[in-house]
Amino acid sequence: MPDQSVSTNVSSQQSEEKESLEQLLEPQERLFCYEYIIDFNHRRAAQKVGRSPDAGIRLLRNPNIARYIKTLSDELAVESLITRDMVQYELLNDYLPMAKGEKPISGVDRDGVEWTAKVTNMAAYKGALDLMSKHSGFTVPEVVKGGLTINVDLRAMGITVDGEYEDVSEDGSESSA
Repeated sequence: MPDQSVSTNVSSQQSEEKESLEQLLEPQERLFCYEYIIDFNHRRAAQKVGRSPDAGIRLLRNPNIARYIKTLSDELAVESLITRDMVQYELLNDYLPMAKGEKPISGVDRDGVEWTAKVTNMAAYKGALDLMSKHSGFTVPEVVKGGLTINVDLRAMGITVDGEYEDVSEDGSESSA
């Protein structure tokens, strides 16, 4: 049986740390922390406490605010029926493999016919990774705008626009298959 005095000692240390951090933060900053742990959206939390959306990222860079958010998150994880580990496990073992197309998903169409397929949904995969990084405390400090464009020369691979296959030889001449 685990030693009850050890868990009580850890709990009192966390409580003392929380109280000391509360004294270092302004009321608006504390409210920002509580708003932030709702959905880990710094822009929304900043607006909720009366600041500009861009102020949220600056608030997160404050070491006292970051420690207070971690303390609040740890406190919630202890009290919650759904733990952070449970969420991470579900994401890693169920959701991410389905989003990457490694694990089949099943469904029923309008006619009642059951189907199973492996579908890749990279937007869902990215969303799950973002969620995992926020909940684990590993967050990207800046939001990067823009994207990556990949141009693929389908004709060089022997694929026409219509989806027909064409054999492309080394010299560039084409012959339909």
